[in-house]
Amino acid sequence: MHLVARLIAGGFGLLDTQYVTEHLRSLGAVEISRRRYCTLLDKAIAGEADFRKLPVDRPISGARALQIIAGRGE
Repeated sequence: MHLVARLIAGGFGLLDTQYVTEHLRSLGAVEISRRRYCTLLDKAIAGEADFRKLPVDRPISGARALQIIAGRGE
């Protein structure tokens, strides 16, 4: 949950899990075609993202992480 929140806040557009389990599906994971994956990967590589957009010296709360995920970075 915290990783996903950090990636959303930092502007990352892709998280490759390789397998979509029921647990990951419950968190929003979806299977995509190789073609779609390559398109998204090209876009992700070309974009700008900042892993340190959220503080790295102190953790965010679980509530804040959920808020970021629910709002997709608002």
